[in-house]
This record gives sequence, structure tokens and C-alpha cells, in this order.
Amino acid sequence: MRCRIWLVAAIAWCGCGPPPRSADSLLPASVGVWQRTSIRGLPPPKPAILRVFEAGYQGGGRLTVDLYEAKISGTAFEMAQHWREAPNTVFFDKGRYFAVVRWEQADRQALTAFVRALQKDLGQP
Repeated sequence: MRCRIWLVAAIAWCGCGPPPRSADSLLPASVGVWQRTSIRGLPPPKPAILRVFEAGYQGGGRLTVDLYEAKISGTAFEMAQHWREAPNTVFFDKGRYFAVVRWEQADRQALTAFVRALQKDLGQP
């Protein structure tokens, strides 16, 4: 009997995690001088990815963010290790998230501030 109680408690504890963050909280409407102009969900490219969002921003130029939410942080790290560098693109992993930021005619200081703010925000629960 005692074993069943512990089993039920363990199952209940595992199922009680924080709810997933919304796309709006992951990719805020404004970050510094940047204002989000669009946001949409995309199909995950592989089973290890839970969700993918694409957001467009304007401010000190134009930029697009592709944000991948992985089931485990190791997947995001692996994506960062295998992603190919491209012009006007920066990418990073933070926990279970992998982000690709592409820009056109962007102010470098504003772009750097955006990427830092996004990295910091992705670390928040």
C-alpha cells in the first residue's frame, strides 16, 4: 500500500511542471528599439523539437527570428554545434531554446542589444 502512495505521488509530481511559455512571452512585442511586426508558428523540423516560431521585427533595420524549442537542452546545443554560419545571421542556444536571427540593414548596436535581450529573456522561466 505504501509503495502505491509513493508511486502516485511521483507521477503527480512529474506531471506538475510549469505551463509552456506562449509565443508572445518568448518573442516579446518590443525589445529596445525593435517592434515585432509578425509572429507565426511553424512545423517542427524533427521529433526532438516541440515548437518553432518565426517573428519579424523592425526598428534599427529589419530582422527575423526563428526560435526552436527543444524537448531537452542537449538538442538545442547540438543544433548550435551543427548550424552553418551565413552572412547577416547570428545564432545561439539557451537552455532548451535555439534561436537564429537574420537581419537586413540593421544598426549594429541595436542588433547587439536585441540579441542580448533575447538571450537574457529566454533564460527566464
